[in-house]
Amino acid sequence: MAILLEAERQRLMLDYQVLAERTGLTPLAVRNVLQGRSAPRITTLMAIADQLGLEVLLLPKVVAAGLHAHSVQEPAPPALSRVDRIVAETSLLAAAAAGPRKAKGPW
Repeated sequence: MAILLEAERQRLMLDYQVLAERTGLTPLAVRNVLQGRSAPRITTLMAIADQLGLEVLLLPKVVAAGLHAHSVQEPAPPALSRVDRIVAETSLLAAAAAGPRKAKGPW
């Protein structure tokens, strides 16, 4: 969590002082949370996330485990364009309509 928050802070080019002023926290408190030195209260986490344009979500453990398992798998294939989808579906339909092919041999 801290790594994601810190990366977003850096991406937005906010220093700890500005983030502290916007959240009503001390710069030291913000730095400690974002560097993983302290476990924040949920309200502190929500305030920091809000200022970074992020949202804190609570999920059932089963759902969270599924998201984690999905994130460590292979990346999803690129989305097909509408034309690519039609071509792929047409190819599958044509193959299914042709049925099993008989082997051709010299006999």
